[in-house]
Amino acid sequence: MASEPKRSDPSTGLPTASAGECEAELFYIHVPCGYQPVRRPVEFLTVQEAVADESLCSALWHFISTAFRTRSKFLAIWPNVRYLAVDRQGTEIYGLLLVSASLNWQIDYVTVRDDMRRRGIAAALIRETLNQAWLRHVPYVMLTSKESLRPLYEGMCGFSVVGKSDTRSAADSRTLPRQEALVAKT
Repeated sequence: MASEPKRSDPSTGLPTASAGECEAELFYIHVPCGYQPVRRPVEFLTVQEAVADESLCSALWHFISTAFRTRSKFLAIWPNVRYLAVDRQGTEIYGLLLVSASLNWQIDYVTVRDDMRRRGIAAALIRETLNQAWLRHVPYVMLTSKESLRPLYEGMCGFSVVGKSDTRSAADSRTLPRQEALVAKT
């Protein structure tokens, strides 16, 4: 039986999961150890700075309404968000990254407007966030992503994969995914 050809997202060129197949998630860690060049202007703001800027709040709410599949996902993480990295021109937001923080940082969402993809916005948001983590002496930064985004996080931004969830079909989604630790080669 011939296998189905790999499909890719036309906006990103990255592979997508086939119908009925769930894409594995990868768990990453990055230890900030120096400055990384950022090729786009990115504002890195505290939540307090962001909510004090009325035009940014309005643009942010519009962006969230269009970039997130459901507002409930955004609202579920918002109480833990401490920083935002924003790529914008005036009131137009092109990309957004949210950081939940206590001692270590967790990148919860990286999203780029559909018509602005493939322009280095996600990499710029991530790199500026890593620069800010380094400046603030954050021990490490974590994130979880689809396996198809590995070239961005691992290749372009220097994260290391530390774990992986099982890939399960949609029919098998009743069970919780098992997480496997990856062992580094020595």
